[in-house]
Amino acid sequence: MNRVRSLGVLLLCVVVASTLCAAIDVAEVGVELQVTHDPFLSDGRFRLSVGLGAYCKLSVTDEWMLRAEFGSPLEIWLPWAGLATSHTLGDRWILEARLAAQSDLLDSVYLTLNAGGRVLVAGSGRSRLMLSSFPVSLAGLFFFTSSDWSFLPAVALNVFLDYSWAASEKMILGQTIGFSVAELRGFGSPMALPIGEFYGLILQSVTHAGYRP
Repeated sequence: MNRVRSLGVLLLCVVVASTLCAAIDVAEVGVELQVTHDPFLSDGRFRLSVGLGAYCKLSVTDEWMLRAEFGSPLEIWLPWAGLATSHTLGDRWILEARLAAQSDLLDSVYLTLNAGGRVLVAGSGRSRLMLSSFPVSLAGLFFFTSSDWSFLPAVALNVFLDYSWAASEKMILGQTIGFSVAELRGFGSPMALPIGEFYGLILQSVTHAGYRP
């Protein structure tokens, strides 16, 4: 009886997975260039970090979209992977949740889960401008050697402005700029962009070029 139930559950999972995969369409694939900066000064200097990645957007329904990405900073092999799910509400609002992981592949992996939304500020047939923020944040750090987990729930302050333009029927170009406020107390290093005594400003830019199959 247990084997029959297990087989039934397995078949049900296969059917559900097959149905879901059959409904998914590739909406866009592309590359992205991320530019941010070290939160702290390095020898008294402001230092930038550049990362290169690839992404894929998957359309599940007219309102539900998935986005997967993979990349690494150029100066050091520190790969990241991310998965985002978004749901459109009406003509202007989008709810979104993003899970990302970055690891040195030797000692630890750093996980972040952020949730928030986007709102359409302006748009036309070929372009759109959106304002977004992801205030709900959960960070986790896992060490391979000790199998220890540590989690830190927080309310994050961040704002991003995203512009996308359809250069042609198949090609999409976009630019995202924004900032985040991070708590940086206890590190003992001068902050690059301090806000008060314990907080610092982190700027971020993401340029992407995509292709619609």
